Amino acid sequence: MKKIFLLLLLILVTGCGVKEVEQSKEKEEIKEEEKEKEPTYQEENPLKIGLYQNNGNLYKKVDEFISPLDSYKDIGTFSVILSNDSEVTGSSIKDLYNNVKSSYDDFSKYKIGYNINFTVKDGTTYNETILKPLDLFDYPFYKYLYIWLYDDINTTGWHSHIEVDDYTDTTVMSSIKLMSTSLSREVVDGFKITVFTYDTMDDFDESGNYRGVSSHTLTIKYGG
Repeated sequence: MKKIFLLLLLILVTGCGVKEVEQSKEKEEIKEEEKEKEPTYQEENPLKIGLYQNNGNLYKKVDEFISPLDSYKDIGTFSVILSNDSEVTGSSIKDLYNNVKSSYDDFSKYKIGYNINFTVKDGTTYNETILKPLDLFDYPFYKYLYIWLYDDINTTGWHSHIEVDDYTDTTVMSSIKLMSTSLSREVVDGFKITVFTYDTMDDFDESGNYRGVSSHTLTIKYGG
């Protein structure tokens, strides 16, 4: 009788174990099916982009810029050109921009954004995405770097930086001006300024980081 009881118990335990394994497999198969159904991100942005400085009509792309980072002194102003060539010739940023714009029927859907990334000596890393002037309002890294954005496409002559209330769907953040602070030299390995174009929020991952291919990074380092 005891042997029969143990045999029945073994069958019950083994049966439960097999059932649990089968249920686990079913759950994994369902998860895999759900993953396959999820839309995958596809980058179809054809635009090239870079940060440039000009000397007259000659614009040179800047990958690295050395600055003394003196307290509250301008580091420089860098213009956005829709190109990745090392040098571009043109009468103005506006003309160069409009030349590219005329080549695309749906060009208006693309926007320009920026990412600022750097680490300071205490190990703190700042990684901020800027899609509009409001993102610069009380931004967390202001102790280390001042930033102004300009629209050179919809303005003529001398013009001020873009104010929060002035920003609209047609505003183009076509240039960025940087100023150092008394703490700028605390930055390790330089400020990484990335400019990019995007057309939907799908161009950003779950953490808000740009994941497209239309971008260019400028590194600003301390040097005398």
